[in-house]
Amino acid sequence: MAVSKSGLSPAAIFLLGAASATVLLVFFFTATAGPAWPTTSTTDIGASRRQDVAGSTSAPTANGATARRSRARAPKAAPTNATDDDAFARMLRRAAMEDGTVIMTSVNEAWAAPGSLLDSFLESFRVGLNTSHFVKHIVVVAMDEGAFRRCQSLHPHCHLLLPDVDGLDLSGAKSYMTKDYLDLVWSKLRLQHRVLLLGYNLLFTDVDVAWFRDPRVHITAAADITTSSDFYFGDPDDLGNYPNTGFIYFKATARNARAMAYWHAARARFPKDHDQFVFNEIKRELAAPPIGVRIRFVDSATVSGFCQLGRDLNRIATVHMTCCIGLENKLHDLKRVVEDWKLYVSRPVWERQAGKIGWRFDGGKCIH
Repeated sequence: MAVSKSGLSPAAIFLLGAASATVLLVFFFTATAGPAWPTTSTTDIGASRRQDVAGSTSAPTANGATARRSRARAPKAAPTNATDDDAFARMLRRAAMEDGTVIMTSVNEAWAAPGSLLDSFLESFRVGLNTSHFVKHIVVVAMDEGAFRRCQSLHPHCHLLLPDVDGLDLSGAKSYMTKDYLDLVWSKLRLQHRVLLLGYNLLFTDVDVAWFRDPRVHITAAADITTSSDFYFGDPDDLGNYPNTGFIYFKATARNARAMAYWHAARARFPKDHDQFVFNEIKRELAAPPIGVRIRFVDSATVSGFCQLGRDLNRIATVHMTCCIGLENKLHDLKRVVEDWKLYVSRPVWERQAGKIGWRFDGGKCIH
């Protein structure tokens, strides 16, 4: 075999040349290609669940917990308290479903008291059809320290959120549409905004909602926001439907985070109204550019409420104590609805499918 002046055979020279070319190609590729993992410049709000960009201030409480006063910020703002933000983020990670969805509800001391709304709310998951597993995905937001202590005694995911106004007591059974009531219902919106900014899908449910079947089957991925309806007129895309934001789903997108911030800011235009009324007033603004979210309404025959109650228990997923004012009235009818459901599921399948088992209306406070 011929040998070159360098002492190497032609075959060896060929192999060395090929290896050198390969090294150059690898170097060129790695130097110009994008990273193989997500970065802050290549991911959107739903791709990372490790950083809260909402910002908050915190104050220690008597029991060592951290009370959080969240301030809605632009999606790129940096957190002001990493420890506090990390604690909330860890709770969301523990509670989240595989698809990154967190169920959230809120209570004050009166609603969380033994035998009150929170107990009936949780019971509905236990007696529902394949709904008990959802309990571990619920974050209960306590609006005062009494509710927080009660939550901690019976549930793994409890978060204390104090109001912005120092000295404001949100622990009692608030009269509908009073200033304290309005402060309570608006306080939860800031925390919902944080959840979206952390990258989680949010399914918010009022605590006076009974869960009997999985309502997620009525939520479409094509919509940014899916809301229940006080009054539903047949077309899920019709903005003429009347929303009930006591059961509402937000996908974790930057567009939804902007929509949530816009909704909260709109309170200044309607200072004497609650969050649901304001959402209804601005829903067309949210759907139009530049925000441009798609809002979809769920048929009240399935995700239902007392304003327009679904009669067919074979279709019912949830029942909300809507069009019902007062803690005593809500609690009375919520307990009755849960009892009616227990009767329904105790009967044979053929009897249930016949549609002869329904709600009891006699003796109800609000149900009609």
